[in-house]
Amino acid sequence: MSSLQPSALFIPEIKQLLARKDYRELKSDLLEINPADLAEGWPRLTPFERLIVFKLLSIIRASELFEELNAEHQLQLLSALEIQALGPVLEDVGEVQAAALFHRLPERSLRRMVNLVRRSTAVRPEQERVFPPNTAGSLMHTDLLSLGPKLTAQQALDLVRSASRLHRMSDLHVLYVADDQGRLMGVLSPRALIAAPRDMRLSQIMGPAQLIKIRADLDQEEATKVFSKYKLLAAPVVDQDNRLLGVLTVDDILHVISQEATEDIAKMAGTSAQELEEASPGRVARLRMPWLVTTCAAEVVVGLIVQRFEHTLAQAVALASFMPLIAAMGGNVGTQSSTLCVRGLATGHLQHSDWKRITLREFLSGLYLGAGYGVAVAVVAATVFWGRLGFAFPWVVGAGVLLSMTVASTMGAAQPFFLHRMKIDPAVAVGPLVSTLTDLMSVTAYLALATAAIAAGWLVR
Repeated sequence: MSSLQPSALFIPEIKQLLARKDYRELKSDLLEINPADLAEGWPRLTPFERLIVFKLLSIIRASELFEELNAEHQLQLLSALEIQALGPVLEDVGEVQAAALFHRLPERSLRRMVNLVRRSTAVRPEQERVFPPNTAGSLMHTDLLSLGPKLTAQQALDLVRSASRLHRMSDLHVLYVADDQGRLMGVLSPRALIAAPRDMRLSQIMGPAQLIKIRADLDQEEATKVFSKYKLLAAPVVDQDNRLLGVLTVDDILHVISQEATEDIAKMAGTSAQELEEASPGRVARLRMPWLVTTCAAEVVVGLIVQRFEHTLAQAVALASFMPLIAAMGGNVGTQSSTLCVRGLATGHLQHSDWKRITLREFLSGLYLGAGYGVAVAVVAATVFWGRLGFAFPWVVGAGVLLSMTVASTMGAAQPFFLHRMKIDPAVAVGPLVSTLTDLMSVTAYLALATAAIAAGWLVR
């Protein structure tokens, strides 16, 4: 037979007093209710009722209740309460919990909290953020339950039930065992805990945690690689002394993956993720300008190269009609190749040691594609211009397509690895580099072949 929860007794009375607007009686009754029990019944109150009840509590009781609430209800209160009412409450919130709370706030709400702490003596978010942005420490949840190795399975189950009832745990996929100094000793699944004999010590049940712990100062992208490699649902976050600080969950990692993918796509376009959300026209222009300048300068060089082959083009003007096609086919296959490599490096599926294998694979892929499309374009060129420019013209065009696609595919694979080795983000530079270098090399090779064919008498006007 299940025991009756205390909140089932006083929540109806609170609702009645709120309906009668008898706030004096309600304030008196709230003094007799434990904040933990009030937090347990909090979901049964409407948002308006929660706001009234919270305002009727003393500062001490309001702070205790605030600590017991889950993050969603905390954020609702932060959004609804006046600035003046928040300061004293946040003063009494623990430093670790305040850091986790501020981290979960949206950017707009965070700015509101920054303004708040400037007006009061409450804890400052910038001081609480001990770990730099985009690190595992800045993402972790600190509301976790740490169990001692000497606890029995029954004692640990009782603690888990109590912490879950009071919303003091952000994750229940894995439980963590730490010593008296807070150093991580092992991990324990709830299933193993439930199945274990009641009097068995946790030190006899837990498993090793050496392979799945994450340093708090680890970059968030590296943390995603750990989750991907070991197929984790959660992982403990520790400091340099192996002290347990918090926990990362798969939900946090999915958010990071989405964020990093958006940033990488924006960088490959020569812009930033912020531009995708909000930016003035002037800022958009400034963000795009650096790589557009690079592309513009490279295309000017292409123009100068074309000028050097002016005599060749004058003898066979039809050569110019295929130049955009040759450059475009190379640019497209190069972008495809570089995108796959950039993504592989970002997700950890590719390592720098894979560069030879991947470059060779993309070289052969580009060679096959170039041969196929080169033959197709050569047939078109022969059909349209045969008899007017000589038998070598379609072969020159086809060879131009073959060289362009082969070189572009090879460079698209090799450049991300080179940039990664040079500590340059491949997502930022590889797009403009592949397209501009492909244009330079493909146009030069194409016109050089045409010049040689004219010199040999195989290409005529």
